[in-house]
Amino acid sequence: MAQSKNAVVTGGASGMGLEMARHIVERGGKALIVDMDRDALKLAASELGENALPVETDVSQESDVEAMADQAFEQLGRVDLVFANAGLQFDAPLIEATPQEFDLQYGTNVKGSWMTARAFARRWIDRGEQGRICFTGSEHSFGFQHDGAGLYTGTKHAVLGLADVMRREMPESVGISVFCPGLVNTGFYASREKAGLEEDSEALRKGEKLMARGMPASKAAGVAVEGAIMGEWLIMTHAVAREGAKERWDEIEDAFKRQAPPGSDDANYKVTELKKQIGSEDPPPR
Repeated sequence: MAQSKNAVVTGGASGMGLEMARHIVERGGKALIVDMDRDALKLAASELGENALPVETDVSQESDVEAMADQAFEQLGRVDLVFANAGLQFDAPLIEATPQEFDLQYGTNVKGSWMTARAFARRWIDRGEQGRICFTGSEHSFGFQHDGAGLYTGTKHAVLGLADVMRREMPESVGISVFCPGLVNTGFYASREKAGLEEDSEALRKGEKLMARGMPASKAAGVAVEGAIMGEWLIMTHAVAREGAKERWDEIEDAFKRQAPPGSDDANYKVTELKKQIGSEDPPPR
């Protein structure tokens, strides 16, 4: 039998989150499914059975996240994995996007993911327990994939950056993964409706048609769950996403070669080394 784990899944009432929870339950574990949509939560819990426990939470609100984290340990007893998966996406050219759309996407995708990770990491450390946080990034975390998703792309760059720093700050008992899927067949394109914004029916129709051609959500979610259990740092699903990452790296490498080549005085400015030097110069506290 596959190794059973207890997990918390934000954005767990639909799409990839629901499938992540399903994989956890099918492995013999328990899943706390976290979402803002009360009706979807009820349906998901009914579908997955008694080992799926619904919790209504707005991950963009600190008090909600903290209460949810406490509830997770109370109901699950042991929390092995946390999938910081809740997210929103509103496609629009950047010059047409609105501050409200910015705040909603960054509030959920970035702040919500960070607060979720922080809440569980703190509790694992305080309790002397181990666990792993799996952030949901995206193919957009690594480079340009397609136009019209500028704000969303920014949030997924931010998620990767936060996770990369966090994995270096955490003790060995707290692991960090970033799941970076490409196009997946979910209802994710209906984010505007879920966030209470006016929906463009024609844009929604085209978006849903596009999403329907994506990888099955169960397949992508299975890769995420397996990767997190195996302790992977980066978890990939779509080989085509490499094109955007390579294009970004080629531009970075070219800029370094022309503007800041190796062998210059760059070693004098390495912050990690400078911090060590400063630490050795300062007298020990009395």
